[in-house]
Amino acid sequence: MNKGVITESLRDEQLYWKRKMYRQLILLTIIFTAGMYQLKAQTKGNPQVGVRLGQPLGATARYFFNDADAVEGIAGVYNETFTVTGLYEHHFDLSALTVPGFAWYVGGGAHMGVRKYEGNTRFIAGFDGIIGLDYTFQKIPLNLSLDWKPAVHFSTPSDLASFAVSARYIINRK
Repeated sequence: MNKGVITESLRDEQLYWKRKMYRQLILLTIIFTAGMYQLKAQTKGNPQVGVRLGQPLGATARYFFNDADAVEGIAGVYNETFTVTGLYEHHFDLSALTVPGFAWYVGGGAHMGVRKYEGNTRFIAGFDGIIGLDYTFQKIPLNLSLDWKPAVHFSTPSDLASFAVSARYIINRK
């Protein structure tokens, strides 16, 4: 078989999976946003929806049940991988030590997705940890965070160097 044909075939397959992952990311962003509006109608709190820049690159949505406890959903892509992650986070207020709106957080959760590995597309699942710094602006509905989110996969090599910056719009902030 011609080497050029094989290379072109692999490029076509990679392009197909990248397009599919981006479509799924857009769909999940819409679902997260709609879900956050539904959560707002059912419980107290201010949902946050935004982007995550790093590993993975994608969408993030977070909802606080009280001043310290939150759940976060992340849908993202990286290195021919698409994942959806659910996390529980506990936030510790640092406002007394620094400026108002500053906190650090720690938590964990799980993920699932698809990954291109050793020439094959594989289903992946595993556990995630997260630790980060968080700042919520006092006068505008914006939240910024910097985190480290190591992920341990059951079937492929783990991702322990997953750092990201997120920016979230705070919906219905009073």
